[in-house]
Amino acid sequence: MLNKITNFINFFDVGDLRFFILIGKKNFKNLVIITLLISTLVYLFSLNIEKKYISEATIVISPDENKIVNIEEVYSIDTQRNRVNNQIAILKSDEVLEYILEDKKKQLEFERLYSDIKSSFIQRIFKKKTKVDKEYIKSVLRNNFTLTNIPRSDVLKLTFVSKDPKISQLALRSIIDSYQRYEVDSKIQITNYANTKITSRLKDLAKQIDEAEKKLANYKKENNLVDTGNVKELKIKEIESISKRIIDAKQEFQKKQNDLLSIKIADGDIDALLAIEDLRTIKSITSIKDDLSANKSQIQSLSLVYKDAHPKLVKAYDLEKNLKEQLKEEIDISIEQKAFELGNLDSFIKLSNEELKIATDELRITEEKEAGMMKFSREVESSEKLYESFLQRVKETNEAQNLQVSKLKIIETPSLSLNPISPQPNKNFILSLFFSFIIFYSLVSYKELNASVVKSPEAIDSLDIPQVGVLPKVSKLKRGFHILQMFLEDSESNFSESIRSSRAIIESKFKKNSSYMITSSNPSEGKTTYAFNLALSLEKSSKVLFIEADIRRPSVLNSFYKFDKEIHGLGEIISGSHVLKDTIFKVPGTNLDIITSGEKRFDMSDIVNKNQIKKFFDVLKLEYDYVIIDSPPVQPVSDTLILAQATDYNLFLIRSEATRTVTFMSSIKKIQNVGSKIHGVIINDLDTSKDSYYAYYYNYSPYHYNYNKYYNPKSS
Repeated sequence: MLNKITNFINFFDVGDLRFFILIGKKNFKNLVIITLLISTLVYLFSLNIEKKYISEATIVISPDENKIVNIEEVYSIDTQRNRVNNQIAILKSDEVLEYILEDKKKQLEFERLYSDIKSSFIQRIFKKKTKVDKEYIKSVLRNNFTLTNIPRSDVLKLTFVSKDPKISQLALRSIIDSYQRYEVDSKIQITNYANTKITSRLKDLAKQIDEAEKKLANYKKENNLVDTGNVKELKIKEIESISKRIIDAKQEFQKKQNDLLSIKIADGDIDALLAIEDLRTIKSITSIKDDLSANKSQIQSLSLVYKDAHPKLVKAYDLEKNLKEQLKEEIDISIEQKAFELGNLDSFIKLSNEELKIATDELRITEEKEAGMMKFSREVESSEKLYESFLQRVKETNEAQNLQVSKLKIIETPSLSLNPISPQPNKNFILSLFFSFIIFYSLVSYKELNASVVKSPEAIDSLDIPQVGVLPKVSKLKRGFHILQMFLEDSESNFSESIRSSRAIIESKFKKNSSYMITSSNPSEGKTTYAFNLALSLEKSSKVLFIEADIRRPSVLNSFYKFDKEIHGLGEIISGSHVLKDTIFKVPGTNLDIITSGEKRFDMSDIVNKNQIKKFFDVLKLEYDYVIIDSPPVQPVSDTLILAQATDYNLFLIRSEATRTVTFMSSIKKIQNVGSKIHGVIINDLDTSKDSYYAYYYNYSPYHYNYNKYYNPKSS
């Protein structure tokens, strides 16, 4: 849980969880008193607030089966939703409320229940007595009644809130009863209206049937029709018979025509003529052919015995000649007969076609008459069916009028709750206790973060960051002295002694041949003064390089010291215009080497990355015991975040009574967010004349710091 809170605080980049715990401890007494006072007032106020009771009920409004038109409507969600919404609107309508208001018994019951309500002392003082009339009851029913639909169902949840549980229950029962009455009355009203309309329609249909029957009778009379059904059937059979005769005649005609064509081709050749089937199968011709065949056999037999001149052979040859002449005569007669039959068939076909045309015309006339009659017959039949249907509807509406029931089904009857839903004094007390504490704690924290400043070393003890220096306030410098090199000019001062103390801590806690970045939250907090004086003190016993890494600002040291040649610095090294040896200079009168910011001005993060800077510092550490980097402040620029990742140790300077707590905490979080950390804190410009400082200074030796000491509320 603490890790989650810490991550939440880190997200807003405002500080450490322990700092907020110290704020709570510092103001715990005031927070508890204020929150208890407010919570007590809320509790007392809740006891005198008008109580609210809720009654609940569950109902189902079933769909009307006879309204379902098709299968899509059955499964349509929109149709179901619309139907339920319509029922909700009816339940909340004025028409349903009017049923309650018109019920004198219910109105008297409402008045009695309202008169039994006991008001609190405060309510009797500040609230006027309410007149319970129809308008008041109507407004209560409308404003306190709510209902919701359970998704994808016909179930409705009804609730009613009132100052008395019995009133809530009575109101909910009354609304349900009124809805049922309204539903039944509406259906009866609709049924009566439908009955009236159907009866009127029946009268119109009776007149329509009479007119249709008159039209049918007149049409039959004009066209001499009684029943055309059998006439039409006989006429169709007649047409079918004539058509069959014509087809058969045409086939016979074609056959005889083919035979005559074959006779013509035979050109009197008896054998060719006898090849024609109709001629060959004639009985007389068949008999002659048989006689010829027998005679021919006899001639062949006689020829074997007698000569041609023999009387028997002569007689046989004469008989053969006579038979052939008879055969030819019979064939000629048959041919003439076929020609005659062909002419008769042609005449028969023509007459049959004329007869077929007459029969077809008569059938068409019959069908036209029948169509006209059927039109009037259908009109009569349709009117009779409509009449019967409406007559049935009249019977149904008469029965339905006496059997109307509501579609509403009550699943849970209106409840009677004896425990009010509001107010809840205990719950309100706990909630007000919690929220008031959070609100006032947030206000106190906001004030501490935005209005408070770091005043003494105790203020940062909660952060578990070692304090590596406390610099006293220098209110007045001796004539000709400058605080930038105070360690050299006034070695006996309290400031110089503080620098020595800080040097001793650094030498004991941190390793040699290391790089040290010194930064602060904002400009003008004294980081350059401390860094340069620290470098001057370390130079007494170690080889030290001081680097002015604030490339974006003009070099402070370059303007303070007057060098005898053009000064190039860190900007030129990074840009590659000069090598390292051309940028290192000695501070006059010391062995301290320095690299100024130089003349180049740019954003360091656009030119180099942390790995390149780290390699550069690693090269310098091979030559120097201490590499002191005076970096830009954290808040205005991003260069410090790159330097912090490349150095071995990062020291942070705070100006007493000037550095805001929220700015300091935010700066630390920025450095932590890039994967680095603060290894030590220096308090600058501390008023050492105060007793609190001496108590702290002597209780916490530079070599025996207690970094878990809690924040002293009086010192901030």
